[in-house]
Amino acid sequence: MIMRIAGDQPESTLHTTGSPRTRRSHKAFKFAALGLLILGLMIILGLAACVPAEVSPEKAIVGKWMNAQGGTIEFHADKTGFIPGLEGGVETIPDTPFTYYLQDETHLGIVMAGQAPVVVEIKIEGDKLTWRGQADKTEYVYRRAK
Repeated sequence: MIMRIAGDQPESTLHTTGSPRTRRSHKAFKFAALGLLILGLMIILGLAACVPAEVSPEKAIVGKWMNAQGGTIEFHADKTGFIPGLEGGVETIPDTPFTYYLQDETHLGIVMAGQAPVVVEIKIEGDKLTWRGQADKTEYVYRRAK
């Protein structure tokens, strides 16, 4: 026979509320789970921050580029550029300054003094610039000069 004293809890609630020690364990478990959740979120956000952002073509094209024959072309951030001249070949080619603009992400316009603008198709993949002429579809590959 079980005797009850006034204020005692019925037997059915003893299992749900548990002893003070069980309640402390449960609180510690919740705290640890919350801590692991926060740590997991911090790791996920940290990894997301490590993924390089895609660079716009306007920024990606800036720099000095060299083709397999040693020819170079420079694009400056102020939308100007420079092609150094060549001497000693069949014909001498003078230094050529130019301005440029991007029509969209894949088309580059180049304006040289006294000439009509030339539009070429471009593709920039890291340190590789591929450029294809509109008229003859000839493809030129340049690498970023180090």
